[in-house]
Amino acid sequence: MHRLLFLLLLALLTFSCGHAAPLSSDSTIREQQLERVNIRHTAKKKALQSSVPKQTISSDEMARFGANSISDAIKHMAGVTLRDYGGAGGMKTVSIRGMGAQFTAVNYDGVAISDIQTGQIDLQRYTLNGIKTISLQSGDGSDIFCSARNAALPNLLDIETTPHHPDNNLHLSAQAVVGSWGYTNPALQVDKGFGRLHLSATADYVYAENDYSFTIYNISERIHKRRTHSLMNQGHAEISALYRFNDAHRLSLKTYYYDNDRQLPGIVRYYTSASGQYLRERNFFGQLSYQGRLSSKWSIKSAAKWNWALTDYEDRLFSNRIQDAKYWQREGYITAAALWRPHKDWSFCYASDYIFNSFNSHSMLTSNSRPTRHSILNSYSLRWNRDFLTVSARLLHSNYINHTESGSSAQDYHKWTPSLSLSLRPAQGINLRLMWKKIFRMPSFNELYFYHLGTTELRPEQTNHWNIGMTTSHRLSSRLNLETSLDGYINRIKDKIVSVPVDLFLWQNINAAKVTVYGIDFTTNISYILAPKHSLRLQGTYTYQDATDRSSKTSASYDKQIAYTPVHSYSVSASWLNPWANLSINSNGQSSRWTTNSHTSGTRIAGYAELGITLFRDFSLPKNQEINISFTLSNLLNKQYEIMAHYPMPGRGWRTSIKYHF
Repeated sequence: MHRLLFLLLLALLTFSCGHAAPLSSDSTIREQQLERVNIRHTAKKKALQSSVPKQTISSDEMARFGANSISDAIKHMAGVTLRDYGGAGGMKTVSIRGMGAQFTAVNYDGVAISDIQTGQIDLQRYTLNGIKTISLQSGDGSDIFCSARNAALPNLLDIETTPHHPDNNLHLSAQAVVGSWGYTNPALQVDKGFGRLHLSATADYVYAENDYSFTIYNISERIHKRRTHSLMNQGHAEISALYRFNDAHRLSLKTYYYDNDRQLPGIVRYYTSASGQYLRERNFFGQLSYQGRLSSKWSIKSAAKWNWALTDYEDRLFSNRIQDAKYWQREGYITAAALWRPHKDWSFCYASDYIFNSFNSHSMLTSNSRPTRHSILNSYSLRWNRDFLTVSARLLHSNYINHTESGSSAQDYHKWTPSLSLSLRPAQGINLRLMWKKIFRMPSFNELYFYHLGTTELRPEQTNHWNIGMTTSHRLSSRLNLETSLDGYINRIKDKIVSVPVDLFLWQNINAAKVTVYGIDFTTNISYILAPKHSLRLQGTYTYQDATDRSSKTSASYDKQIAYTPVHSYSVSASWLNPWANLSINSNGQSSRWTTNSHTSGTRIAGYAELGITLFRDFSLPKNQEINISFTLSNLLNKQYEIMAHYPMPGRGWRTSIKYHF
């Protein structure tokens, strides 16, 4: 804690450094204001040189994929298993490399998002409006200048919004999206500079009825139905500010509000899918970030965040409303990091984070013990870099202190977890990488305190993660460019938390499972120039995952693929960029999966392959104005499939959007 306070004081002192007194004037020296020069280093090139697998999707690529949400975009990343309950309002969580959604940290403009109740982030809360890039990283890489919290989990999904414009002009972006099943999504973004201060505001609204049709097969009988009780009203707004003290010091502020009022569709059964479930979610956070360069050897950054979330659940099918519940969670978060470069080859970073979480509910299904958690994370990192070799190492010290107002609380834990990564560039355009990371994940509050399900005796899940891989980048001719990556990995998960039945009606979480995952991720990106203003682009991913239960040889699930994890998954996108109307054909799919670890009869979910097509064009207007128009047909072959059992996905649908900005 003393180190944390020292770093925060150092950050405050840095503000005064940014306002240091100017040099004494000299009448013989003429001053001239030079124009700002923006230097860009593409995220793709940086990802290819990374010592760990890192994939990045830009807003331009999202447009080519016909993506309408973050979950649509990340389907085009290797190693991703998406859990989607269907429709615009269905919950969407992501599991990376068979480790579960709780092992994926999510950043929003550099600061972590959290959900202490479930331990996983519902990605449908975040729309693509205003999103610039989405990056996915597995393991600890060569970028050691990060918060300790980002180093605590093996996978990081980083969402970055559109940066502020460097000039002081007014910039406006307005978009309208309409589509099948009553989908409507208007959005507005405004950006204005006032010298060193830049302000921006973003707002969007999503309305969707989600009454798509589907078919139920019961031996020889076919029943045609429509999804019911699936309406959604969702709104989201952000206000951001950026103040540049000078080129070396900047301060940014973001406030965020999200409100979603929706009906939850029930599980589809043969003759009924009745549901009386309603969910109202509200979330507000404010975050303040500072980044500065003290000298050629010292850099520092810090951030503070307050997060508040409410979940209001109702089930009106129960006359006594016994299922109704409200959940409140609050989080205070503060982080600071200092980077020291004593030599061009050496870098050292120390980061310290403090997180406070509290949770309470009005429900008969929770223990109402008002649990709290204090988390203190300290990260010590170093990097050695030469032209052909980069070596990075980190040691993370995690401290979790749990408390409840009534009843027993979870145990306190203090744990050291190391990681090591290596990147070797033996030749131009070739990068070899090796990584090992030990992971330590604390149980969520649901896993610890949920009525009749959670138990305070749970131990944290522990994972050893190995990765070995290679990336290549070659310009094969003046017209043809090829980029590929191939990674093999092993995950060994110990004390995995699973739910087991105590009797017919009572289940409980226990540390019962050991899971081993052997996997391969492959990505390729090919671009070919056909003629001036005509080019072809092909992007593809393939993932193989052998994720099996290794708990006990006497168990019915031993050596079987874990639930909802496909062995094979793929995505491919082929685009023709031209002056008339750009064309993109996109496809993604998975092999069959099981809803239970024991693969009991009737629990297999068939695999699927989905095909879509997108047409889009940009129109340039006078005075730096631009109009973007796109039209997408999704699930072109009207394939009926499920990702989660008994939650049918939408069939063939359409969506069109028009965007104006200047």
